[in-house]
Amino acid sequence: MNQKLEEAVAGLRCVNKPVKQIAKTLGIKKDEIEKIIKEWILQTDPYISELIRERKVNNIPDTGEIKLLVKMDINNLLNDPRILDYIAKKRNDHHNRFMDCVRYKIKIMLYNNKK
Repeated sequence: MNQKLEEAVAGLRCVNKPVKQIAKTLGIKKDEIEKIIKEWILQTDPYISELIRERKVNNIPDTGEIKLLVKMDINNLLNDPRILDYIAKKRNDHHNRFMDCVRYKIKIMLYNNKK
């Protein structure tokens, strides 16, 4: 998959942009973006399942707070209990923009840890 395209899609998802707007901005088909996001879901689901196994959700950050949190480095992000609660609550929402952002960051982290 085209790494530059993935970065561009993730950057726009992290600032809460819908797929339709991303497609228009990047000049590519909506289906291509959905394919990229689906790949992120497939690649990160096992890790996320393990990460939040048996987690009790205490506090879900609001949209303004989550926008700030997703800017964090992935290691800090995954140590923040608010993000972990968000992930636990929203992981099955495959249309959630911020979850797409988190999934992309996890994907990159997993890839870098393989090297």
